[in-house]
This record gives sequence, structure tokens and C-alpha cells, in this order.
Amino acid sequence: MRIVFIGSGELGVESLRWLKDSVHDVIEVVTPPARPAGRGRKLHPTSIAEEAKRLQLPLQEAEDINNPEFIEHIRNLRPEVILVIAFGQKIGAELLNLPGCRVINLHGSLLPKYRGAAPINWAVINGEKQTGLTVIEINEIWDGGNILGKLATDIKPGERTGELYSRLTLLGPQLIEEVLEKISQGTDRALVQDDSQSSRAPKLKKSDAGLKWNQPAEMICNFIHGMWPWPGAFCHLQQEGKKIERITLAQAQVITQAGPEKSFGTDTPGILTEDMNIICGQGIISLLQVKPENGKLMDFSAFVNGRHLKSGVQFLDG
Repeated sequence: MRIVFIGSGELGVESLRWLKDSVHDVIEVVTPPARPAGRGRKLHPTSIAEEAKRLQLPLQEAEDINNPEFIEHIRNLRPEVILVIAFGQKIGAELLNLPGCRVINLHGSLLPKYRGAAPINWAVINGEKQTGLTVIEINEIWDGGNILGKLATDIKPGERTGELYSRLTLLGPQLIEEVLEKISQGTDRALVQDDSQSSRAPKLKKSDAGLKWNQPAEMICNFIHGMWPWPGAFCHLQQEGKKIERITLAQAQVITQAGPEKSFGTDTPGILTEDMNIICGQGIISLLQVKPENGKLMDFSAFVNGRHLKSGVQFLDG
């Protein structure tokens, strides 16, 4: 089949590679223009742009996917399928209604759960035991189209968003192949989503990543893992005579689910124990990896030793 691939993020890279070597014809790859990023604000192309160039596929940058001139360009390509993965722009009615063309999307959750821009983060933050991928036929409801296929996977204990994202990226081609095969044979069957079972996964901002120590230990661990590597759950530390230091928390584990240690009372979440663990609103966690502001990722033990921290030091909310 003649396929136009539309995407920007890493989630679609493996699927694009698979398409290049498949029986299908990738007639064009569409991605947003390069954006300034980093301290130097240099222009950085999208992951899909870089992969399309490596694969020597036709590449088109689109600032606005619904621009009439661009829609006419796509119409002239006569695609049979438009495949959208991690693109970020809403596909308008004109593209959705191109004659002889199916417009489908690979989404990073088991829809109707976690509709939105950050489904993988929110699945980890909320302590889900399972997630996966869904291919839908795009309509004008964001992530609300009919389901053409699903692929589930368990979330491993302690798995962080970055690691889960990488696994889902590798699983993408398996589901894409299954759905495209059914479409080409005319055997696909669309399942209407149950809106009553839907949940949201809104885009995350850096301001969303502040950690609250008065929450239960398991919830704090899930929050840390769900926010890594971006935007990065953070808290603060203020030692006597020193300025407040912002710390990004990269990995943790639950030590106990019960209440805080009696020696510190029940109203002191954020306190460092004699074992160099941290008391939460309920239970205790062990920090494994942290990243100081303007510093490198390090083991928490190295952070403690480098700052000569003692039990009773209190970490502040983010």
C-alpha cells in the first residue's frame, strides 16, 4: 500500500524502519520543522526527520499539517494510508476525508485509557500494572477514534517512563504490521471506544514535577519513575548555612508501606533516617539515583557522602 508517514517523536522510529523494509511503499515522511533546543538554541531536527534522511525516504516538513496547500500536496500523492505516530498536531477534517485513504494513529496506551499527549508517563505515575499500544482510525475526537488493533504489555516493577517508552517503540512494528495486513485484505474490524472508560493523559510541564513528601511511599516512587527522564521529579534540600539546592530524583524504591518511623513522629515527611532513607507521608523510600542542579546523574549514596548529610536532615517539597 502507498503510505504517508506523519510523526516527530521516538515512538515512531522503529515503525518507520520496519515500513522501509516492508512490502508497503512509503511515498513520503512528514514531520515538523527543526526547532531550537539546548543551551545554544541550535536547530534540532525531529527524530523522524533524522531517521527518514538515514533511510533515504522522501521528507517534507510541515509547520501546519492542515494548511490548504499542504493538503493538496498530500492529495496529489494519492496515499492509501496515512499513518500518524507521535505528531502533536490535530489532523483536520480535510485530511481525514481524502478519497480512498485511511488515516490511522499508533497511540501509546490501551485506549480508551490515557487519551492525550503523555500516556506513557501517566500510566507509570498512576501505578498501572499494564499498558500497551493501540491503533485507531483518527476522527475529530482527540484519541477517540475506532480501535483497529491493540497490543498489551506488563509494566515491570520499578520501570521508568524512558525504559517503558523504549520497549513500546520496539513493539510498534508488530501492531502496525497486523493492522496494515488487515486493511490491505479488507478484513479490519473497527471497535468503537467506550467513552465511559476513558481517562486523560495531559501534556506534562516542568512545573508539574514538584514532589510532595506527604504522599504515600509507593505513590512517590511511581511519581519519580513516571517523570523520568523528563520533566524529572524534583525536591529541594537546604542545609544549615547553605543555599537551597534543587535535586532531580531519577530512581527510588519502597522500603516500607507503613507509617513513618516513630522516632521522628508522624508529621515529618522528607526526613532522612539513620539508614539514609527518606520518610514519606506513609512509609519510607530509598532514593537510588539523583541529579543535582547543574550536576550529573549519580547514586544517592555518593550525593549523601559528597554533602556529608546526616540523619534528621529534611528534604523539602518541590
